[in-house]
Amino acid sequence: MSAPRRVTWRTLWAVIWRSLFLQTCWNFQGMQNVGFSFALVPLARALYPEPERRQALLARHLEFFNTHPYCASIILGVVCRLEEENDPEAARRIKGSMMGPLAALGDTVFWAMLKPSLALLAVCWIWAAGSGHPGLALLGPVLYLLLFNLAHLSLRAGGVLVGYARGLEIVKDLRRFNPQLIARRLGWMASVLLGATALLAWSQGAPAWELSYPAMAGLGLGATALAYMLLAIGLSATQLFYLLTGSAVLLAVLGWI
Repeated sequence: MSAPRRVTWRTLWAVIWRSLFLQTCWNFQGMQNVGFSFALVPLARALYPEPERRQALLARHLEFFNTHPYCASIILGVVCRLEEENDPEAARRIKGSMMGPLAALGDTVFWAMLKPSLALLAVCWIWAAGSGHPGLALLGPVLYLLLFNLAHLSLRAGGVLVGYARGLEIVKDLRRFNPQLIARRLGWMASVLLGATALLAWSQGAPAWELSYPAMAGLGLGATALAYMLLAIGLSATQLFYLLTGSAVLLAVLGWI
């Protein structure tokens, strides 16, 4: 008969809350190690009544640690499970093996794709609202902040809960996970938004062209196809965003829009 678990939902939510401060004590020697150990304080209190054993657990996790701050929640959840099972060596190994892959995953999904894609969505919203609806246009930044925070806070909370529930099985789950597919789909989203942004900039910046709706749709599809081609050859959504902005400034200087 297995021993009852000592880690409660309240403990896990306390770990989730503290994980939001992962980078507050970032340092060159251990990087996120202090923040990681700080997040485990509720776990140490739940597992060990003796102060010496609590200190030993927290000291073990002051070793070097650095990964994407949002994806660190998955490692925190797994470590909670392994420390509860009194397997600190496995907890140390899983930290070392998951830091790099999760850093690459988080950088690709959040920094390279999701953030610029949502920024473009907010720009499209503002341009679609137009100058005649300032209140509606102000919802663009609100939409960006709402969606981005919903995404990363869901991962920060869900990562701890799922990591704890799955334990070492999370490694198999991540191997079946296809981050390249997610990045590619976010790239499609970014290309569509870039095309829509170009279409809105053209239609609002150059009303004298008097383009018909089919012509505007054709221009939008063409801009989308071009953006997708540039993504396919290796440009990031952020680079495309600056390329579009720079092109618009150049056209304005030349007097074409």
